[in-house]
Amino acid sequence: MKWLVMAFVMICGVVLQTFIPAYAILGQAKLPLLLALVLYYALRHDSNCMLLAAFFAGFLQDVLSPIPLGYSSFCFCIVGLIAGRFRNVVMIESALPPLVFGGAAGAATTVAFYLLLAKEQLIACPLWYLLLKIIGTGVLGALCTPLIFLVAGKFDRMMGNVTMKEETVVLDIE
Repeated sequence: MKWLVMAFVMICGVVLQTFIPAYAILGQAKLPLLLALVLYYALRHDSNCMLLAAFFAGFLQDVLSPIPLGYSSFCFCIVGLIAGRFRNVVMIESALPPLVFGGAAGAATTVAFYLLLAKEQLIACPLWYLLLKIIGTGVLGALCTPLIFLVAGKFDRMMGNVTMKEETVVLDIE
């Protein structure tokens, strides 16, 4: 069931990411929904599941964009591996860790894409535009990642793939 849920949320993510327009004021940045899903799988599931999610999300993004095939998968795998190292350290049930991870990952992947594309001379843009896009993708990543964690987590819990960490607090009032 885990793979079925992953395929479903990835397909929904790629459709939304494709059809929601880019924001000109943020350097034509688009919502990094697929990246947010990779972060979800990096922090919520094991490394094998995350690598599959990163490869699948990167493949979908590259097929539907002018980015050469494999660039997104590579960047998503690196981001997922780094984020996965914090899996046992952060509490993803709160909104702050996904917000921070989403913002940092959005900005980092934009820089990585630019460096990879510039190395092959496939992109050239002024520095101010690149900075605007880095900030824009970071902001959009910070905004959409907590929502993606909420939605993907709901689907995983509905299908029994993960359980909510329950913490009970006992108050002794006597």
